[in-house]
Amino acid sequence: MNLKKSLIVISSMFFLGHSSLVGAELQVQVTKSSEWDSGFCSTVSVYNPSDSKVLWNISFNPEGMITNLWNATFSQNQETLETTAVGLDWNNYVKAHKSISFGYCANKVIKQPSEGDLLVTQTQSAKWDGGFCSDVNVKNTTQHDIDWRVDFDVDGAVFELWNANYSQDSDTLKVTANGLDWNNVIKANKELNFGYCADTISVEENQSSIGNTLDDNVTLPLNPIFEEFNIGFGDSYAYPFSSKIAGEKIWVSSVDLVLDDNIENNSYYQNIKNFDASAFDDLQNNLKNSKFLVYWLVDGWDESWFNVTKIQQAMDEGYIPVFNYWYFGDKLGDGMPNSAKQAEYTQDNEKVVTFLNKLNGTKLLIMEPEFNKQNILATEANQHEFASIIGKGIDLIKSNTSDILFSLAMTDTGSRSQNRTYTKCGFSNCALGDKYAWSQPEIIYNDLIHKLDFISFQEMVGQFSRDPSNLGDWNNPNPIAYSDADIGIDMLSTRIANFSEYLKEKYNKPVFLPYIAIATGTWNDVNNNNVIENSEVNYHGWEEKAGQTYQDLMFNKEVLKEKGLFGFATMALFDNPRHDMGGYQYFMNNEYHLGIISSGAIDEIDIATLGDITSKSTIVRDLFN
Repeated sequence: MNLKKSLIVISSMFFLGHSSLVGAELQVQVTKSSEWDSGFCSTVSVYNPSDSKVLWNISFNPEGMITNLWNATFSQNQETLETTAVGLDWNNYVKAHKSISFGYCANKVIKQPSEGDLLVTQTQSAKWDGGFCSDVNVKNTTQHDIDWRVDFDVDGAVFELWNANYSQDSDTLKVTANGLDWNNVIKANKELNFGYCADTISVEENQSSIGNTLDDNVTLPLNPIFEEFNIGFGDSYAYPFSSKIAGEKIWVSSVDLVLDDNIENNSYYQNIKNFDASAFDDLQNNLKNSKFLVYWLVDGWDESWFNVTKIQQAMDEGYIPVFNYWYFGDKLGDGMPNSAKQAEYTQDNEKVVTFLNKLNGTKLLIMEPEFNKQNILATEANQHEFASIIGKGIDLIKSNTSDILFSLAMTDTGSRSQNRTYTKCGFSNCALGDKYAWSQPEIIYNDLIHKLDFISFQEMVGQFSRDPSNLGDWNNPNPIAYSDADIGIDMLSTRIANFSEYLKEKYNKPVFLPYIAIATGTWNDVNNNNVIENSEVNYHGWEEKAGQTYQDLMFNKEVLKEKGLFGFATMALFDNPRHDMGGYQYFMNNEYHLGIISSGAIDEIDIATLGDITSKSTIVRDLFN
C-alpha cells in the first residue's frame, strides 16, 4: 500500500484539552503520518504549558471512525465522531512544560453535503442553432470528503450527460446529478468536472418534447454505413512517385485511383519513372470497388495537403472519407498533454471544423488513433483526464459540423504467441486474442461511449521490429525477430474477428478497423550480431502471410459482419522506400514495406515509389473484387 504523507497542525481552537485538577489549557498538535483512500493514521502530541503537572484529557473530532488507538484510552460518539482521550496509568499526567503523545488510525467517514458545502459553476463549451454543451465544475469547499449530489438549472432539455448520473425535472428543467462509482466522492478542498449537451428549450414549451429527449429507452436506427461490410485504403490524399526528372516527385491522387477510368492515359502520371500504364489501369479497376478513403490529420497538418474539390467528387460518387485525427500522436508516450498543448488542440479542433464543413456528406472521424500509450493507461486519473480532453474535442467538432460520425481507435496490444496459454488472454492461446490487454483502456471508452458512434481498433504487425522490452534509443534501436508462432501471424484474421466481437459485446457499438498493416519483410540474424544487415533481410518473406490474412478476412466477411465489424482499410497502399527515414521507425527496415503494392524502388536510395507497381501476392484482387 502506498501511503500519502502530510502534516496537519491543529490549534487549540480545534482540540481543546483541560486539566481535571487545574484550569490550565493544554496545547495539542496532530501530525498525519500516513493516508490512503479509505483511512489514515495520526500522532497526537499533548503539551502542558503550565508550571505544574496536569492530569490530562482531551476531546476532539478526528474526522474519521477510529479503528485503533495506542498510548491512551478513548471513547467515540458513533454519530458525531467526537472522541475523548485520557492517559493510561503510566502517562496520565503531563509534567510541567513537557508533552506526551499517543496515536490512532481511523477509517474516513464520507459526509453528505450541507448547504454551501459544494460550489457549482457552469461554462458553455459549444453552441449551435437549437442546442449547446456545457462543462460543470463542482468544488468541495469543506475540510472533509463528500459523497456529492448537486442541483443546477439548465436552459434546455439534456440529451446526453457524461461522468455523472442525472435526472431532469420536465417542468422546471432543473437537473440533479451525482457521481458514478469512480467519482462519487469529492475529497476535501478538491473539485471534479462533468458535462452535458442539451436542446435549447424554454420552460413554457411543450413538455412532451422534453420527455422524448430524456427517454433512455429510445433506440435510434443504425446508420446505413454500419449495416454493410466495406473495404478502404489509405493513408494520404496523394502518393509520392519518383519522376523521370531526377530528384522530383509525381503525386498520384487517391481520388483519381477510384474515379479516373483512364488513369493510364493521364499525361501527368505518365511522367512517373518506370510508369507501367497497364498496371495502373488494373489497379484503378480494383480500387474503384472500395468504399472508404482514409486520410491522416497530424499535428501541423494543413488544408493544402488535400484537394477538397476532388474529395467532394468522390463523396458525391458514394465514397466515404475517413479522417484519422492523430494530433497528439507518439507524443503521448512522453506524458499527458499539458495545458498549453490542450489549448493548441482546441485551436486545431476549430481548424478541423473549418475544413470538414467544406465537405458535404457523411464523414468518419477517428479521434487519436493509437492512443493507448502506457502512461495514458497507467492510472484511473490519467484515463479520465485523457477522456475529458478527447471528449471536449468531440463536443466542439460535433456541435459545429454536420453529418459526422466519431470513433476512438485503440491499438491491438498484448500477447500474440500461439505457445502462450495465459488464462488472462481469454482464449485457448494468446494468438487468438488478449482480453486482458484489450480491457486496459475501458475507463476511457466508458467515459466517452455516449459520444462515440462506433468503436475502432488498429492492427500493425511485422516479423521483426524494435524489441518492445528493450527499444533502444532513437539512433540505436534494438531489433527483435519473431517466429510465425511467436507473433501468431497465421491466426491474425481470427484474432481480428475475436477482437471485433469483444468490442461489440462490451460497448454495444458497430466496430471498424480503420487501418491494418502487415509489414512484408523478414529478418534472420545469420551472424548473431543483433544488427539488421541488408543481406539478412528478405523483403518478400511475409508476402504470402499477408496475402493469406487478407484472403481469410474477405472469405469470412459475413462472419466478421456478424461479429460487429462493418469494414476495414489498409494502412498503406504502396511501399515507400523512405517511409519515416530518420524518424523513430518502430518496424525499422520493415517501415519501407508496409504497403500492399510494391515496386522496384530501392530502400533509402530511390526518393519515392517507382511506376512498375505490383500487387503483393493477390492482395489487391482479393480485397477489392
